[in-house]
Amino acid sequence: MTEVFPAPVEYEAPRSVQGQLYEGAPDFLAGLLFHRTTASAVTAADAPLAAASLAVAAPVTAAPAAPTLDSVPAAAAASDTAPAIDPASVLRARSSASSSSASVPSSVLIRDAARGARGAQAFDTSVLAGLKGHALLGSVGMLSTAQLEAFVTEHPQKVRDLIRTPPAGSQVASWWKNLPPAQKRTLVAGAPEIVGNLEGVPIPVRDGANRRYLEETKDAILERLDRGVGRGVQQTLLRDLRMLGQIEAALGERNAMPDRSLLTLDTKYPGRAAIALGDLATADYVTFVVPGMFYSVTAHMRDWTDAAARIYDEQAGFQGLFQENHTVATVAWIGYQAPHLMNIGTLDLARQGADYLSNAVDGVRTIQDTDPFVSVIAHSYGTTTTLLALSDGSTRVDALGLVGSPGSAAQSVDELDVPARNVYVGEAGMDPIVDSAFFGSDPGAASFGAQKMSVAGSVDRLTSEVLNPSRGHNDYFTPGSEAMRNMALIGIDKGRWVTDGTPDDAEKTLALAR
Repeated sequence: MTEVFPAPVEYEAPRSVQGQLYEGAPDFLAGLLFHRTTASAVTAADAPLAAASLAVAAPVTAAPAAPTLDSVPAAAAASDTAPAIDPASVLRARSSASSSSASVPSSVLIRDAARGARGAQAFDTSVLAGLKGHALLGSVGMLSTAQLEAFVTEHPQKVRDLIRTPPAGSQVASWWKNLPPAQKRTLVAGAPEIVGNLEGVPIPVRDGANRRYLEETKDAILERLDRGVGRGVQQTLLRDLRMLGQIEAALGERNAMPDRSLLTLDTKYPGRAAIALGDLATADYVTFVVPGMFYSVTAHMRDWTDAAARIYDEQAGFQGLFQENHTVATVAWIGYQAPHLMNIGTLDLARQGADYLSNAVDGVRTIQDTDPFVSVIAHSYGTTTTLLALSDGSTRVDALGLVGSPGSAAQSVDELDVPARNVYVGEAGMDPIVDSAFFGSDPGAASFGAQKMSVAGSVDRLTSEVLNPSRGHNDYFTPGSEAMRNMALIGIDKGRWVTDGTPDDAEKTLALAR
């Protein structure tokens, strides 16, 4: 069942999410109740993640008189005695643990530090700064809205680290599944930047969280501009505002067809963003479209989303032509920082992008009940990035289309986690980048072993449509081009109809399907 969360309800009295869930119970008591009601549902695979979550909410001192669930005033009074976590205690515990041969879980350190903090009045979120990965995520998942907002405000770098090096999508999915609905709403309200960027969280939830964070960020920029700032700061804020405007324009109206979901949103310039067209959770075919050098969110998010939309339309049209009832989705993915002239000389950005892309591809498989056919269409430096992701064992795809490639760290298709017959390379006649092998071997060389994909222009034997040629480095995504037609076919496992510029193209009609 699809999860869609409405706007959080504003409560008159400040209460944690546990208090909301258990009708006013204080944090420590609600944490205990949450532990008891969820522990039986936690599987062995979920145990490490759940342990970190429960550690923060677990009772840390005995209350003088345990309040009842229907005694809201008593519960509120008791909650004032709940101790804070002392970060110094955690550091001492971590230091002690590191000198021991036994590995002490971070959740235990949090618990022990909490027990050592006597008489403190507020939860100190700095203790979470010592955690990372699923331990941090599990702990963050137990905070109230106010505590979440404090953590995000006080530790922005920690939030960025969590977003940029997140837990695996399968861990996130398990964590999210076991959270109570009220806690999920609290997370979306207090930390939309985190929720929206986690692979494994349902797409409608991520979309809603990212759109919320987009609006909050835009409003904060406008408020600063209204208050008045120096000229240098003003230029920076206006630049950031233009970046957010590109994302809004790419998303279009709420009723845009197909549905568009904001999957990734990194608002720190130069930014990262990814927009899905169609339903990623149910699509039979999913195509990621990855750009190359000079492409940025600020300058190209709208155009890149339009290119992904054209591929979507082509793929949807082919479903009718082949009389099939499959569904498609495409992702306009500017989920990494593409290089410019000043930083093009290394593979650093490609390696970083390869990690992001691997997480995104694996995230699709995490949210689907079945294994969809996943493909990547990559251009220019994006091909180098994609080939790194597919040659280091971090992810796999079912088909790959490369256009305008400046080179690959892999020497042949045999080194890629892609079926060799499903790797295609297109090269425009006046593209100065192809055949350069600037970043390694040339994917277009015969020795690489990829299938040739024609981009020179022809007549489509399936539709009798005249297909436009791609002449230069930036012509591959021209509407109505042979390149676009072939890339769309690659993404829906119709490689037999991909034209290669040989006389065999004349035989690639619907008769081939029989």
